[in-house]
Amino acid sequence: MVTGTGAVVIAGGAGAVGTMLTRALCDDGRAVTILDPAVPAATGTDGADRPDPAPRTVRGDITAPTGAAAAALRAAHTVVLAVPDTVAVRAVTALDPLLRDDALLVDTVSVKTAMADAVATGLRGRAALGINPMFAPTLPMRDRPVATVTYRAGPAVDDLMATLRRWGMLPVPVTADEHDRIAAATQALTHAAVLAFGVALTRLDPPAAAERAAPPPHRLLRALLARVASGTGEVYHDVQAANPYAAAARRALRDAVDAVDAVSGPADLDGFTALQRSARAALDPDAERYRRLCGRVFEDLPAAAPPTGPDASNGGGDDRP
Repeated sequence: MVTGTGAVVIAGGAGAVGTMLTRALCDDGRAVTILDPAVPAATGTDGADRPDPAPRTVRGDITAPTGAAAAALRAAHTVVLAVPDTVAVRAVTALDPLLRDDALLVDTVSVKTAMADAVATGLRGRAALGINPMFAPTLPMRDRPVATVTYRAGPAVDDLMATLRRWGMLPVPVTADEHDRIAAATQALTHAAVLAFGVALTRLDPPAAAERAAPPPHRLLRALLARVASGTGEVYHDVQAANPYAAAARRALRDAVDAVDAVSGPADLDGFTALQRSARAALDPDAERYRRLCGRVFEDLPAAAPPTGPDASNGGGDDRP
């Protein structure tokens, strides 16, 4: 269980999500072992006799654990798979003969339907829960949503849900299929739109002054582009490649751009206005709340972007936080 003194193994604990969970569990005084190919072979002790143990590290492959890795997994009350989707699915079969009968398996993968199938067919009897923090792991946990999928219920699942709430996170329970549909709309579609904006901007090659002259919506899109395009490629690729609904999301985006193009002629104001209404309907009944939110975001943006390059001395806006 996640509460109490049970040991935790975090496969992929050296990654961003694994690091976030390791820090939170260590702050709780839990004995945590990081199992990762990128860590030293073995460091630290099990930490069971210390109130605030530092994590120990074991180098190993979660899909074929041997030696110290296998021993840590046999002793664990909770095993967290903070690894890429394909690795997590392959790991289930390898973990089945090793895990305690009362162990809890947790995954953080971005696609839950494949994991649900793997648990149903490859993990006998143990409680299992999928979580997906719907925010970058560098951000604070408090008041952030985390999608949760209960593959197999049990007291340990209830304990982990209570722990997430105690950490300040906001669990959103969904089915595996609902999770993947939500992720396609809120992540795959969003990331594709932002990346497509960057590709189009590169191809347009606007004058250098465009960055300083840009209105708030464009500058906000530039900020989103900087965040998405600077992220870990493997993570963002998983969102697009592994989600069974992502391709449909990208097709919807392409079709939507064609729809905008179709009503953008000089004599089609009525068609364009109708398209605006159709787009706004996606936010009903919360369109007005989101409009006010956008206004607050724009108020917090710097008045203008500062100049860069050879003209930087010719003035510009204040870009302080």
